[in-house]
Amino acid sequence: MIRKPESKLWQLIKKNTPEILWTRIETTTVLGFPDLIGCHKECGFFTVELKVSKRGKIKLSPYQVAWNYSHALKGGKCFIIATPLEQTTLNIYGGIQARDLALNVHEPLFVAHKPFDWEEFTKFLVREGRVGRH
Repeated sequence: MIRKPESKLWQLIKKNTPEILWTRIETTTVLGFPDLIGCHKECGFFTVELKVSKRGKIKLSPYQVAWNYSHALKGGKCFIIATPLEQTTLNIYGGIQARDLALNVHEPLFVAHKPFDWEEFTKFLVREGRVGRH
């Protein structure tokens, strides 16, 4: 079975961040709901939308933009993790940046280059990631 690029990204993150308890969500009930819920002892719950960009464009549906932006405004820890098809970088954006991403404005809060430093990646999500909110 050939895996979709987003599934490969999910497997890569899951395999390399064992200290985070991940749940993958596949729903059509709540439009725009993120792909992952993460839980860590230092920060509790947070959400992650996974995106594989093609030709530098990160495509978010209007529902994904609305969900991430509105929840980040209310204090939720929401992230969008994007990578190019080749998975050479991992870019983390805050949910508050969802509207900018929809307009093709890319200023990640955190960038990891291959070979990825998974410890720093995890630290950002569970601690520093709070700066992703306004």
